[in-house]
Amino acid sequence: MSSNTTLTLDPPATHVDRRTAILGGLVAASTAVALGSTASAADAKAESPELDAVRALLKAHDEAMTNHDLKGVMATMTEKASIMGTGPGEMWVGPAEIKDAYEHFFQGYDKGQQDFDYKFKVGDLGSDMGWLMASGNIKAKKVGKAVEFPINVSLTVAKAGGEWKIASMHFSTLTSADGSKPKKAKS
Repeated sequence: MSSNTTLTLDPPATHVDRRTAILGGLVAASTAVALGSTASAADAKAESPELDAVRALLKAHDEAMTNHDLKGVMATMTEKASIMGTGPGEMWVGPAEIKDAYEHFFQGYDKGQQDFDYKFKVGDLGSDMGWLMASGNIKAKKVGKAVEFPINVSLTVAKAGGEWKIASMHFSTLTSADGSKPKKAKS
């Protein structure tokens, strides 16, 4: 465009009636929904089909943990797995330390009385390594009393013997500044 070119714009409409405004809003909303569903479908197609196997791995871990099944928990891990918790020093490396940690975790809730409700899961995989992050809540019972607390979990997974296994896991929960216990769940 040369410096001698002048652009003119149409003057703005002085009045938009209610019907036109409502129709314009409906068209915009419909377009946004259509484009959003198209984008979601494209994202789903781009996602690795093996990611479902990693989600199932997290579910198997959570079910074994809920049932105080140490052998089941360990079956979800690689031989050199590591776990990191929320606080300083909460790191367990290798089978012996992980088993000890889970035996202590099991003391925090009644057997079979823990429900993981993830609101959000996202991840990606390469040919033999990948990751998964999940965020949600845990509802549990300790000596029959209901408790609920938020949790974030991130996994690094690796193929071991042709199956996805947890190579590392980091979990965190929100705690208050005064160190109070998780809130009681509404029964």
